[in-house]
Amino acid sequence: MSGQRVLKAQAVLVGGAALAALCWEWPSLRREMRIWRMSGGFRAGNRYP
Repeated sequence: MSGQRVLKAQAVLVGGAALAALCWEWPSLRREMRIWRMSGGFRAGNRYP
C-alpha cells in the first residue's frame, strides 16, 4: 500500500473511533453541561475553587 492510502485508512479509523466515543459518552456529556449551567457556567467566575 502507498503511504497516502495508509494515512487515509488511519484517518478513517481514528475518526470512527472518535465518533463512537462521542456517541457512547453523549448522555453523560449532556448531564455535565446541565450541571455546569446550573452552577453558573462562565458567569460563576472564581466562586467555586
